[in-house]
Amino acid sequence: MSKLTTRDMIGALIDLENDLEYLEAQFDPDDSHNSAIGSEIEIMEDKIKRLKAEIAAKTSNIDHFIMELTKQSGLIDSEILTYNNEVKRLKSRKAAIKKTEDYFNKELIPMIIETAGENNVFKTSTTRYKLYETWGKLEVTDSEEIPDKYKRYKVEVDKKGARKDTIEAAENGMGISGFRIQKTKRVRRS
Repeated sequence: MSKLTTRDMIGALIDLENDLEYLEAQFDPDDSHNSAIGSEIEIMEDKIKRLKAEIAAKTSNIDHFIMELTKQSGLIDSEILTYNNEVKRLKSRKAAIKKTEDYFNKELIPMIIETAGENNVFKTSTTRYKLYETWGKLEVTDSEEIPDKYKRYKVEVDKKGARKDTIEAAENGMGISGFRIQKTKRVRRS
């Protein structure tokens, strides 16, 4: 016979408790003919007690498994933190490289071309550099004066504030359009 799952055990417990309730409703302690029902009640109570013990043991195993999952989650969080720190370090190195490259391309090489080049052209044995002018980066000097045509707006929903109001509305049998909140079951371990 295969072992019952926790869900099967709970179903069996509910069935046994319903059967016990039915037997107790049939049992009359003053009637001598009900001794068979009385012994059935005792057997049923014993089965319920054993099944509850099995469910408790299985729940302990589940709790142990959940603790292992929590440990694994903690290890993963540590790994994520380590990788994030490494990504920050690499981004910092890349920014330093970019800054050096920008200095060469925007300051040093144009200065060399202007001083040592001819007609805004400077040649080396490997490269030909030509200096030219183009439009640079657009800077915003006063965002209030910018025409609406060039503005973009981002809408953000304040879920934290809406949660409180939505719960209050739900408790009063109402709702707030655009939001839905439902009660959910949670488990507190102690």
